Amino acid sequence: MQRCGFNFYWKQIFVGGSNKIICVCMRCTGVNHCNFLLLEDYPPSKSWSPGAVYIKYACFDDTLSVHYCNREVSIAEVGSDSEGYIRTPGYPHFYVGDVCRWRLKANPEQKVRVTFLDVSLRSIGPFENHCTDYVTVEDQNGNSLLHSCEQVELPLRLTSITNVVDVAVAAKSKGAYPKRGMLLHYKSIGCVTLRAPSNGYLVYRNEDVAHYMCNVNFVFNDTRERARLLWCYDDNRQKESIQEAVSNDSTRRSTGKETKMTAHDDPNMIVDIVIPSLLIAALFIGNAFIVLIIYKYRKRKTDDIDDEFNTIPLNVNGNAHSAGNAV
Repeated sequence: MQRCGFNFYWKQIFVGGSNKIICVCMRCTGVNHCNFLLLEDYPPSKSWSPGAVYIKYACFDDTLSVHYCNREVSIAEVGSDSEGYIRTPGYPHFYVGDVCRWRLKANPEQKVRVTFLDVSLRSIGPFENHCTDYVTVEDQNGNSLLHSCEQVELPLRLTSITNVVDVAVAAKSKGAYPKRGMLLHYKSIGCVTLRAPSNGYLVYRNEDVAHYMCNVNFVFNDTRERARLLWCYDDNRQKESIQEAVSNDSTRRSTGKETKMTAHDDPNMIVDIVIPSLLIAALFIGNAFIVLIIYKYRKRKTDDIDDEFNTIPLNVNGNAHSAGNAV
């Protein structure tokens, strides 16, 4: 059976720009069908200026809610089992005189958030000076988060500082009262620290982000980077996970092998490698040929100069003189 919870509705007044929040839980919360007439069910609305009215509601499967007393609820770290609903027996038609307790337990690294969607208990009577029926919320350290029998401003969200929360509805009045009882929503808050890879470590983490690093010469297998940031969103979810750290050297070698195999299989290998190599070789051969020609030319010129200096001159008398004795 689907039950609908009307959290609240608000009216935005366009003239003046103010907002009003009015709870309609006492009429619609917990029932399958509800007719709500603004002017009849809330007479002060007759004095409102023209504006817009928004109604917010949500339905949940009543068969999945916890509606038995004295239960311990283990809240999952993430997923559909990380949240749920608790209601008193008989809700929303009545509640009986009894003490109902629920212990909500999450992962030690998480907190518990309790959102009261409806609280309808017997209030203080004319000749009474304290609550006979009341709801209490305490954390594991014994700190009181709520103790009231009055209709609280809804939705009321309470977040513990521990991973264990005790919720109790004490109905000490005798008999059954035509009050609805209590309806709440619970959820685990915070992301659990994931195990670091074998060749990595956790650098830092807070409620929003966790910073992981790989050891020197190691990278994450999927990103090929040493660092990774994991962000916590939607109260307890992380978009990514921790992959194994692999050696950076082996990654480079495997990448080089893959590139080499791909080059052999590439049909453009002749255009990309062979032709440029032949051009470079031709340039080297051409340069070597030019250098050889220059070398031979210089050697021939040197030989001609030596022959010119070694020529023996003759004087007018026909006597031979060496080049060293010529004046």
